[in-house]
Amino acid sequence: MEIETKKVKSKISNKLVDIADFKAVEREDGTLEISGYANTKHIADRYGDIPTEYNRSYVYDINEFLKNPIMLLNHDADIKNVAGSFVEIKEDDKGLFVRGIFTKSDLPIMEHARTLIREGHLKTFSIGGIWLYEDLENPAHLTLAKIYEISIVAIPADPNATFAPTEKGAEKAEEKAQAVEEVKADYTPLKDKITLFEIKQKLEKARKNIGQGAK
Repeated sequence: MEIETKKVKSKISNKLVDIADFKAVEREDGTLEISGYANTKHIADRYGDIPTEYNRSYVYDINEFLKNPIMLLNHDADIKNVAGSFVEIKEDDKGLFVRGIFTKSDLPIMEHARTLIREGHLKTFSIGGIWLYEDLENPAHLTLAKIYEISIVAIPADPNATFAPTEKGAEKAEEKAQAVEEVKADYTPLKDKITLFEIKQKLEKARKNIGQGAK
């Protein structure tokens, strides 16, 4: 008699997820603290995976990650793309909670990313690791996630995640919009002609005025 044996499915990949309950807080030393849930349990993501406990009390294996819990941009391990480090990562009933410190580096790529986080545009993690599907009766159940790397990326994935942009970021976005409207108000058919160079000068002056109030 032939007995068919089913193999446990596993795959190595990067999983794109929005950060549920996202928060970003300015610290006195100039760094930015970000926190939220990098993954939520018992809810299907856009890949159809449902992180669920199976024969153990946890879903996420973070032992390897904790040996070097750095924060990357776009999965690029080059030193110029190290954006900071995670100071807290834990699993609870909701999912995988993380808290990290984003660098105050003045590299252009870091300044750009920091601005996007402050303004609430950038709030997505991508988790690199090995995913196991051990429950053969429920193949959509992701039963063990061996996490090796967490990056900040731009592409969202989890439709069930919610976000909360920083209060300071919202204020800066509103100031920028107001400054642009003031420049546009100067450019009307009823007034003297304004050159493209003059428009650029006005926009640059408005941008600098906003920047003076930021840390």
